[in-house]
Amino acid sequence: MVFLFDRRYLIQKAGLGYFTECTIVRLILIISLCYLHIFYLIPRYFSTRRYFLYFALLTVSLCVYVTLQSLYDIYLYGFVIGAIYYRNFWYSFPYNFITTAWYLAITVAFKTSLDWYQQRLELNGLQDELKRNALILENGNNNGDYVFLKSGTKKLKTPLNSIHYIQGLKDYSIIYTDEGKIIVKGSLKFAEELFPAKHFVRVHKSYMVANNKIKHVQGNKLVLINEETIPIGRSYRHLLGVG
Repeated sequence: MVFLFDRRYLIQKAGLGYFTECTIVRLILIISLCYLHIFYLIPRYFSTRRYFLYFALLTVSLCVYVTLQSLYDIYLYGFVIGAIYYRNFWYSFPYNFITTAWYLAITVAFKTSLDWYQQRLELNGLQDELKRNALILENGNNNGDYVFLKSGTKKLKTPLNSIHYIQGLKDYSIIYTDEGKIIVKGSLKFAEELFPAKHFVRVHKSYMVANNKIKHVQGNKLVLINEETIPIGRSYRHLLGVG
């Protein structure tokens, strides 16, 4: 919609010849470029800090887009409508290049805002669940082959052999068991210190796995007996004896 509004001459010419065709072509081009940028270039190159490849591919994609748009302008305005000055390829190229870069910036800002809002919603949901569940592993609460986990007003006796793995997420942890997952208060480092080392091994900065749930190691991943895969951190490989 921002793109169409900026192309005010399209709106002003609504109902005239070639309006529909022009609008469809331009929208297909700009949506394709934005989709490529947001869902391919950014996650695959920018987010992985491959900046040179990111900017190189972004520049190439911009040039391809603007070239296609300029060629369409030459066809539509230069030959179909008859505006002679539009037959010059470079007539609208600089303007189209700058405005297209601006549209990409707008779409990235919009997508970032949506992602931030979604994360806030998810975090609020997790915080609500954290109020109902808390890890209460303290001195005296860890007894043999089970631990007590607090759920609401209840203290649940959870067998250690029912726990598959623990995922750390900042100041809380998610414990995956045979019955499902339980979100508890306490960092993974805190859980690592309290859970018995003979039952669990730290395999990643965000994961701790039960020894009896490990099936085999496959590359840089750990496969559990239920076929779930857990990433293995480079600095934790020696703990699994894989070097």
